[in-house]
Amino acid sequence: MAGGSAVRPEIALSWKRSALSGVDPEGAFDADPSPDVDFTSRLIRAAQPILDEIRGQIAGTGLCVLLADRDCQIVARAFDNQQVERHMDRLGAVLGSRFGEDIAGTNAIGTPLEVRRGVVINGGEHYLEQFKGVSCYGHPIIHPVTHRVEGVLDMTGFAPQANSLFAPFLQRAASDIERRLLEGSRASEQRLVDAFHRVSPQRHLAVAAIGEDILLTNRTALDLLDVADHAALRGLAVDLLPDQTRTIDMELASGELATVRADRISGTNGGTLFLVQPVHRTSAPIRRRGGAPGSAGDRARAQLRRVRGNRSAVAIVGEPGSGRTTAIRDLAGTEHVHWMDATRVPIVGVDQWLAALLEHAASSGGVLAIEHAQLLPAAVLPLVTELILAESGPRIVLTSGPVDDLPAAVAALVARCPERITVPQLRQRLGELPEIAQAMLDELAPGVVLTSSALEALVAGEWPGNLTELRVVLTRAVEARSSNRLGLADLPEAYRTSSRVSRLAGRERAERQAIVDALQECGGNKVHASVRLGISRSTLYSRIRALDIAT
Repeated sequence: MAGGSAVRPEIALSWKRSALSGVDPEGAFDADPSPDVDFTSRLIRAAQPILDEIRGQIAGTGLCVLLADRDCQIVARAFDNQQVERHMDRLGAVLGSRFGEDIAGTNAIGTPLEVRRGVVINGGEHYLEQFKGVSCYGHPIIHPVTHRVEGVLDMTGFAPQANSLFAPFLQRAASDIERRLLEGSRASEQRLVDAFHRVSPQRHLAVAAIGEDILLTNRTALDLLDVADHAALRGLAVDLLPDQTRTIDMELASGELATVRADRISGTNGGTLFLVQPVHRTSAPIRRRGGAPGSAGDRARAQLRRVRGNRSAVAIVGEPGSGRTTAIRDLAGTEHVHWMDATRVPIVGVDQWLAALLEHAASSGGVLAIEHAQLLPAAVLPLVTELILAESGPRIVLTSGPVDDLPAAVAALVARCPERITVPQLRQRLGELPEIAQAMLDELAPGVVLTSSALEALVAGEWPGNLTELRVVLTRAVEARSSNRLGLADLPEAYRTSSRVSRLAGRERAERQAIVDALQECGGNKVHASVRLGISRSTLYSRIRALDIAT
C-alpha cells in the first residue's frame, strides 16, 4: 500500500490491526455520524478556548484541526475556510463520526489513541484509499491525574507529506488542554469537597461525597458504609443530572435499612453528595470482619455453631461452589472426616462404593460426609437412610444442591436429617464480598490487596459459580497483576463490570448480553457485530457506552 517504499514499523503495525478488524483497504469509509455528541463534556469545555485560538492561528494555511473523544468520535472541528470544511465533509470527518482503526483503518485519530503517543500519518500511509490525499499528525490528550486518554487532536493538510511543524503545534495545544483538564478537575473536586464540608459535621447523618476519582466520608459514614455500599451509591448516582436529587430506601451491606438522599453537585465531574440515615439504628457497633450482622453468611455461621455440639445428622444444602465442603470442615472441627462422594458411584460402581461407605460407617466416631447427595442412585438411598437414623457410629453429614432442585427421593432423604444448614449463594453475600475476596487473596498471594474499583466490579457480578468462581477470577487476576494492588484492569475482561450494570433492568440486561455475545462472536469487530445485531454502527457505539460494555 505504500507504493513499494519502506513502511515505518508503527504504520505496519497499524495496518495489521486494521486488517484484523476487517477493514477493507479498497472500501469506502462510511461516516455514519452519531447525533449523541455531548457538547458539554469536560473535554470540550477544556478544549474550546484552545480551539478558538487555533482557528485564528491556522487562517490562510488551508489546514484543519479535529478534536475527537476517547471513542475516536469527532466532537469539534476548526477550519481555515469553508472550502477546507467541505473537503473534510466529503471525507466523512463530520461531527459524530468515529475514526477508530477498527472502522477507518490507519489514521491520525485512531492510531494515536491506540499507541498513546503522537503519530504522523503521511498520505500514502493511510489504510483506506480515500484518505491518501491528506497528511496528518495526531496527538493524544492524556488527563494529568487519571492518566487516561481523554481524546485526540488531529491536524490535517492536503499534501503528500505532513508539515514538520504539525507536531510541535499540536503538542503545545494538547498540553494546554491537559492543563485545563487538570484545573477543571481541581475546581470540580473543590466544589465537591466544599459541599461535603457544609454537611459533614452533622454526626447523626452518614455523609459521603463520591466523584470520579474522589471518595470522602465523615466518621459516621466510615462506621456505617462498606465498599459494597460505595458501589451501590455510585450506581444510584449514574443517571442523576446536575442539581438533581433522589431519595430512596435501601438495604446496606450491614443488613440495616437506610434512607439515602443523593444530590448531584453542579459543576463537578459527576460528583454526588449522599446523606444516609439508618431507619432502625441500633447502639451495637457494626462488625467489619467475618460478615455483617444479619447477613446470609452470618446466619449460616450461626447455624453451624448451633449444631456443632450435638451428634444429629446434618444436611448442608446450597448451590455448587457456595462453600458446602468448607462448612463440613467447620462443623467437624478437630474430628476426623471420612469422605464419600456420590460423583464416584458411576466410576467405581455401586457395590464398591457401598462397601467403602459401610467400612467408614463401622468406625466409632468422627464425621461421615456424603457429598453431592442429589446424585445418589436409588439403590443406595435405603442404606444412607439407615445411617442417618442410627444412634451410634460417625455423625452423618450430607451435602446437596438446593432442596427445591432435588429429586423427590433425595429431598425425602434430606428431610430425614434433624438438622439442615443452607449455605447462601455468593450473590446473597455481596456485603461480605470484600472480606471474602481479601481472605482468598491472602491465601493466593499474601500482601496483595484489591483496589476499590476492582471491588466495585466484583460486587456487581452475578457469580453463578459462587466462591469457586471467585477464586478462579482472583487467581487469574493475581497472575496478570503488575503490582501488589489488584486493579480493575487486572480482572478478567468479563468481570470488569461497573455497579451501573448491576442496576440495569431486565430488558437492558438482556440487550447488554446480546451485544456482548455479538462482539465475542465477531472477535471484537464492531462493524461485523452491528451487522449481526441488525443495527447501525452509531447505535451500537451509543449502546456500548450507555450499557457500560468494556471493549
